[in-house]
Amino acid sequence: MNILFSTFGSLGDLHPYLAIALEAKARGHTPIFATAPKYQSKIESLGLQFRAVRPDLPPEGGFADLAKRVMDLKDGPRYLFEEIINPNLRASYADLLAASEDADLMITHPAVISGPLVAQKMKKKWLSSALAPISLWSKTDPPTPPTVPHLDFLRALGPVWPALMFTLGRIGTRKWISEIEKLREEVGVESLGHPMFEGQFSPFGTLALWSPIFAPPQRDWPQNTLATGFCFYDASGISTTVEANPTKNQANWREWISQGEAPIVFTLGSSAVHDAGDFWKESARVTTVEKARAILLTAGTYQSESENILALDYAPHSAIFPLARLIVHQGGAGTTAQALCAGKPQIVVPFAHDQPDNARRLRKLGVAYSVLQAQFKGKKADEIVSRALKLNANRAKEIGERIQLENGPRAACEMMERL
Repeated sequence: MNILFSTFGSLGDLHPYLAIALEAKARGHTPIFATAPKYQSKIESLGLQFRAVRPDLPPEGGFADLAKRVMDLKDGPRYLFEEIINPNLRASYADLLAASEDADLMITHPAVISGPLVAQKMKKKWLSSALAPISLWSKTDPPTPPTVPHLDFLRALGPVWPALMFTLGRIGTRKWISEIEKLREEVGVESLGHPMFEGQFSPFGTLALWSPIFAPPQRDWPQNTLATGFCFYDASGISTTVEANPTKNQANWREWISQGEAPIVFTLGSSAVHDAGDFWKESARVTTVEKARAILLTAGTYQSESENILALDYAPHSAIFPLARLIVHQGGAGTTAQALCAGKPQIVVPFAHDQPDNARRLRKLGVAYSVLQAQFKGKKADEIVSRALKLNANRAKEIGERIQLENGPRAACEMMERL
């Protein structure tokens, strides 16, 4: 089959699809990526086809400003839709329409809101996908509200809470979806519902790209939804080009780890890292307070003079996490998956979007503590790191071993082949 993967966003929105595409290629299929031109060299270096779909993303030097706006807890979702997606909606639709002409199957990402329109217009078989459980809007397993996570205590109200939350969510996003509704009427396709709720899901099925251990299937998930298991890919690092940008310390971090106690690894993924604030300074300080060792994956935004702290531009999460004593991260879907697979205790410092909900799920599993990014400072940071270092590592190890037995890319490909 010619399988068209349509995605948009950070590396966390690209890598799971790369993992599936490489599996699909090994099975004899032809994966095609329809996404931002920024990722062309990365995709083509893997022997995969690429087709440009607007909008593009800024190069690394200019990506920080965009990431800061998108990662804002309160305003990030609005900015993403009203300032990035909607102004480029018709261009995105036109590009994707052309890119899908020879596709036998389409895979759509939640942020590519023109994807369902293209699939319907072209009469293609398609599967929707979700990278985090929050996208499925389950009333039986309601998410932590993304812009007001401090209201999560209201889940104690029972079924009243998700009904109220989703109603307010629909009302609050009505303006955001007005452009996609106009476009739908213009191209003459049937409405599947609210584009950010039920309207994003395919009647053919949905790939939920996480482990059922992390988020068990719910009876009110969209029809034909499969929790595939996590889909891991991080071979080329944080760089969007073929080669990562190593520092002078990049090559010897394994040797550094071997010379002492296992370190705490601090990371903010590929987006939140550009809006770190005092995170690295606090991470270094709390490491000193605990008389511990630490590795900070800072994308070149912080340097340390301490012999007990190694600041790196980047190291593959799949390689460095299993060597950690504790993992402190932002709770992005990809980082969360790698941390769970590594089988290590965690602290989640969520910024926005799905991250507060992912943090709650990790707490529920008994493998993590969490604190909002703005509160990771001073005595609060000291206390949570001290507590996390005492977490039962056996629980995290057990879950990691179970997740390592899963094969998300294979399960996803099997579902695509059945369709």
